[in-house]
Order: sequence, then structure tokens, then C-alpha cells
Amino acid sequence: MTEYPKPLKKGDTIGVTAPSSGATGVFSHKLDNAIKKFKELGYEVIETESVRINNDKLVSAPPQVRANEFTKIYLNKKVKAIIPPWGGEFLMEILPYIDFKKLREVKPKWVLGFSDISTLLFTLTLNLNIATAHGPNFLDFGNNPVDDSVLEVLKILKKEKGTSFLQESLEYYQKDWSEVTEDTFPPYNLTEEVDWKVLGEEDEANFSGRLIGGNLDVICKLIGTPYDKVKEFINKYQDDGIIWYFENCEMDSTDVRRTLWQMKMNGWFENCNGLLYGRVAGYETLKGYTYVNALTPLKEELNIPIIYDVDLGHKPPQLTFINGAYAEIDITKENEKVLQKLI
Repeated sequence: MTEYPKPLKKGDTIGVTAPSSGATGVFSHKLDNAIKKFKELGYEVIETESVRINNDKLVSAPPQVRANEFTKIYLNKKVKAIIPPWGGEFLMEILPYIDFKKLREVKPKWVLGFSDISTLLFTLTLNLNIATAHGPNFLDFGNNPVDDSVLEVLKILKKEKGTSFLQESLEYYQKDWSEVTEDTFPPYNLTEEVDWKVLGEEDEANFSGRLIGGNLDVICKLIGTPYDKVKEFINKYQDDGIIWYFENCEMDSTDVRRTLWQMKMNGWFENCNGLLYGRVAGYETLKGYTYVNALTPLKEELNIPIIYDVDLGHKPPQLTFINGAYAEIDITKENEKVLQKLI
């Protein structure tokens, strides 16, 4: 079964490392504000050497350095959770340099984030059988004020193994980002009404299974690599079934269709009981072909419920999804609920 990290508690140390991009310029100041907020909440914070660096290759440091910094902070007994500042582009480069054997020898700790950080979360869950948390990045804690959905993740990470937590769909989401300056860190700009949708003619859905997923742009690149342990995960939880969740930030509608087809052909959707798809960002419709069109063949081929425009991804706020947890999804005309069990 899934191995869960010890619950986070006040006084614990949060580790900040940059396995993808570092936070520079005005975002370095926002990072300082996030550290301040964590300390006000009762936590200590340490950061690795490359967190405030970004070279001309869109990363904080060479892959070996990023991998070593992550491994070092993961092995640090004082650190109880790791939250990167944000995502980036090329986290996958560090995977060959991570010593997974060393990581297996220590007790697991929470790793939290989204976007390119999904590559790391996904790989850790599949290769180490540990729970990881897909949710806000460290910089999301630097907003003034911090959104309730962001603070909620700390309550989730405090949960004991064997317990559960219920999340409901949010009310409004952000369409456009507000400007960040050296001393201005605006809150989420919540202007759009949240509306989860059931693909097809149905307007209700109910399904359950083990959660796995992340950012579609990046986790698809792991297909066929040594880190692709999806079939093993599916077989391990064949009695529970699988719930996939995805968000994307740069793919157009045809990219989505091609990627989902590739995943299906590689057996990733075997024993799948349902799929959650987040609000798309950085997205383009191609000649009238939409992401809804891209999702439709998968529904027809697998005969599963697909829920889209979920509170997930690059148009915040978002819910937190625990890779490896057992989830029950209940969608009705009145509300949308996600119950996650840490079992």
C-alpha cells in the first residue's frame, strides 16, 4: 500500500529547493514574503543554494547540481516537507542523477507542488511507493493575503495515515495574473465563476479509485523511460481502480489528443475508473478543435466519466490531490466533492 509521510506540525522545517527553475528578480522578493508567512505560521524554512538562481537555460543550475540539492534536502532529518518555489521547463533532466536507492532508505517526507514539479511528484510516487501532494507551490504562500485554498494544504499535510479529508469545488478562479513588484505581491484575482463539467450528456458522476496524475505537458515525457512505473502502479491497485487527474499549461487541443492517445496505447488507462481535467492555461484551439473535442474520444474508448474545468492547475485557486491516496468523486447538479482517504 501507499506509504505516507509523517504529519506536518508547527515547528517543523520546510525545505525549499529548485529542481526546475529558480526564483529571481521580483519573485525573489516574493519568496522572502513567503518565508515570512511560513514563519508567522510557526514553521522554520531552509533553502538550497540554487533557489534564487536562473541561468540562460531556464533552470536554476545544471541537472547534477539540482539533483544533488534535492537529494541532500530530502535526506536532511530536520526537514519534514519540501516545497519548490515553482515549476519550470526541464525538471526531467535531474531524474538520472537522483539516487533513488538512498531515498528509499529514509522515511518519506511530503513533497508539494505543481506544473513541472509534477514530474518529480509522479516519479517519486511510482518509484518509491510514497504519497506526494499536487497543490500550491511555495511562491503561492507569498501572496498578500495568502488564499484560503493555499493555507488549506497545510491542514492536509497534517493528516495522519488512515484519516480522510473532504474538498469541495471552489467558487471563483483567476483568469489573469496581477503584476508582482519588489514590494507588491497581490492575492489571486478571482473574477471567474467555477463550473465543473461532466463530459457528454450526463450531468452527474460518481466514481472512486487511487489518484495519480499531474501536469500533462511533462509527465507524458516519462512514457517509455526507466521512471515509467505506471503499469506496476495500476497492477498494485487493481482492486481499487485508478483515477487520473491532469492539468496543462502549454498544450494546444491537438497536443492533448495526441498525448492522451499515446498514454492509452502504452496502457496508462487500464483499469481507469474516471478522469479529472483541470482548467486549461496557455492553451489554443486549433481550427475549431477544442480540448473538449480532444477528451471525447477517450471517454468513448474507455467508457469512463470525465470531469473537466476542475479546480486544478495554472488558473488558481486549486484543490490538493494526493498521489497514491484513495479518492471518491461525487459530482451532482448542486455540488462537486472529492473525498481522499490516506489508506
